Amino acid sequence: MKRVLFAVLLSCLVALPAASLRAASGTAFSGLVQRYLAESEQRDPLFADSIGIHTYDDRLPDLSPSAQEASYAWERDWRARFVALDPAALTQDERADLRALTDAIDADLLEAATIKPHQTDPSIYTGAIGNAVYLLTSRDYAPLDTRIRAIALRIRFVPDIVRAAEASLTHPPRVAAELAVQQNQGNIDLYEHDLPDLAKSASPRTRALLERNLPAAVASIKDLQAFLSGPLLAQANGDPRVGAAVFDAELRLVDGTDTPRARLVARAQAQFDAARRTMLALARSLYRPLLGTDPPATAHTEDELIDAVVSPVLNRLADRHPQRDEVLATARTDVAGTENFLRNDPVVRLPAPNTLVVAPTPEFQAGVAGAGLDSPGPFTPLAGSHYYIDTIPPSWSQERVTSYLRENNDYEMRILSIHEAVPGHYVQFRYNALAPSLVRRVWPNGAFVEGWAVYGEGMMLDAGYGNGDPALRLFQLKWRLREYANAIIDAQYHTGGMTQEQCMALLARAFQERSEALTKWHRLELSHDQLSSYFVGLDAIEQARAKYSGDTAAFNARLLEMGSVEPRFIGALMPSTN
Repeated sequence: MKRVLFAVLLSCLVALPAASLRAASGTAFSGLVQRYLAESEQRDPLFADSIGIHTYDDRLPDLSPSAQEASYAWERDWRARFVALDPAALTQDERADLRALTDAIDADLLEAATIKPHQTDPSIYTGAIGNAVYLLTSRDYAPLDTRIRAIALRIRFVPDIVRAAEASLTHPPRVAAELAVQQNQGNIDLYEHDLPDLAKSASPRTRALLERNLPAAVASIKDLQAFLSGPLLAQANGDPRVGAAVFDAELRLVDGTDTPRARLVARAQAQFDAARRTMLALARSLYRPLLGTDPPATAHTEDELIDAVVSPVLNRLADRHPQRDEVLATARTDVAGTENFLRNDPVVRLPAPNTLVVAPTPEFQAGVAGAGLDSPGPFTPLAGSHYYIDTIPPSWSQERVTSYLRENNDYEMRILSIHEAVPGHYVQFRYNALAPSLVRRVWPNGAFVEGWAVYGEGMMLDAGYGNGDPALRLFQLKWRLREYANAIIDAQYHTGGMTQEQCMALLARAFQERSEALTKWHRLELSHDQLSSYFVGLDAIEQARAKYSGDTAAFNARLLEMGSVEPRFIGALMPSTN
């Protein structure tokens, strides 16, 4: 499956060999999943790398048009095998996993028939070229010489990927073509400068092999850059909107929810409005200490009153932000603070040893989300997890830089680090790597992953993190507004005619700085259903928490042990009591 969030249960995690992780069960279903996984690894060596399997490190996937057609035929064959299973012979967990597998295959086949990503998404090719090196150099799963030798062998196939891109790509959305030009320049730098520098520590034999194969790879990547920035950009007039049929299907297939779009958006809108009213009460208590006067008592409408009271408070608090060269250091300090809190109050038990690294996003991956967590995968869970933050581009105006830093102020940086790292994505992926289900370990559901991270933002403050600081709670609610807004704009953009101005207006009601709102618009044009995943996962987790009679620590432990299941199954798999 192509749509994978590259990816654990104890306070002290021990790395298990891949064979023992694969053989979690002896049932017919588990045997079928293991065969499917083995074939998936062989067909896509980069997928294998991402989950910590390095059997195929000297190869790259075949992305040619004929190979893509063969891949879809292979998926159709496997779908038939899966649906032939008797659901009555499966456990409840196996039925959930079977649904996840068939949903993911159906999503791939749907996209192949509709939006045709191999023709319209250049990042498939630029990402493969970057990951060919990145996935073997970012973690010390083997001696450096072994990894560089594998790279030297696999980059022989880079010209094939370039030829596949040039043969396949046509009329992408302009925003996708522009991003590909930026990311492929990162590939050029990676191959021309970073890889040779890294190879200086390799053996003479390995360096010689790399020096023999690298020039052709670099030349082909530069050819790709000329194609991307020339002919492809000239015809980049594709529509980024996927339409209602695809969007609604992928809510079910990718986000894993049975809630119809209209109901989901209505629920997100109601919670958006309720969060704004809660923020009003908090901001009133902060108004005089920060601004020296009493807050406005009346306004023409409730919305106007909320804006009149909350915005000045947020604006004054946003003055407290890191400088341009302090963002990474701030994130490291914030992660250390949440870890220290959880050691004293283990509402979520921290995995050990600590393998988290805070680092700048590699250039070939940058320019989409702003920050993210890159996990080493379930078969090498201790190989290192990277909490990445994009470097501020030198091309940005001072006005945009200032807006960005105000959006990533001291309070929001703490919420960001909870979401991406501790106890968010980093902790959840470490637990997920030891979940009983092979399906959930290898193909984690993105809405569950995002839902856990969003849930964690509020849960940590509820548990006492921040010592009840109303300013921190105000910004946590601002983040929650963002996540409610994500679901609204995702649906209205891709299934309707939402304009950039309308999107900016809604995000302004969520008190987002313009730089953040522009980044969100950029994400809307580059993705679909992903922005909805935050609310889909959160909504399912909150409904399960409301029915669970145990304490928060017990609920968290059970949810993490469950693994990244489709949100539609969280309630059924979560007992009502501990």
